[in-house]
Amino acid sequence: MPARGEAAVRTLAERVRELVVATDEYRRMMAQAAGVGLHEAATLGELLHRGPLPPSAIARRLGIASASVTSLLDRLTVAGFVERQPNPVDRRSVLVVLTPGGRATIRAMFDLFTDDIEQAVRTAEPRYVTEFARALSRMVRALQARAADRATLEEELGRRTRSVGEDPR
Repeated sequence: MPARGEAAVRTLAERVRELVVATDEYRRMMAQAAGVGLHEAATLGELLHRGPLPPSAIARRLGIASASVTSLLDRLTVAGFVERQPNPVDRRSVLVVLTPGGRATIRAMFDLFTDDIEQAVRTAEPRYVTEFARALSRMVRALQARAADRATLEEELGRRTRSVGEDPR
């Protein structure tokens, strides 16, 4: 039986997982409200945070095929959210840039999300909010470190997947 502290940590991990699932649904609905798909909304976010990007970088960041990115960018261009501009560093390529409308839309999406989170925690004591913010920062760093080591991630996922099929006796 896990120690009391371990049980609390496990419960927190489960609540964070529930938060991630709720956030995924929130992102889907937010994208629909903005009139775009989830990958399109993710592209707007990438461009806001990283600045202009070539289509190949967008494909890598989203984990989708280059041909899919071309269609995605066409939809965002028609919607007035992005435009393609010549790449000043490489004349053979283009950069995808947010338009003022695209920037306003993704900022509004992020602002609404922030407002909703603030509203949810507004009644908590400030010291708990501060400690939870620190804990979330540690979680972010741990997840980023895990995601940066693909080989170990694949190995651990494989080990855990194999152990599910094994006889526990």
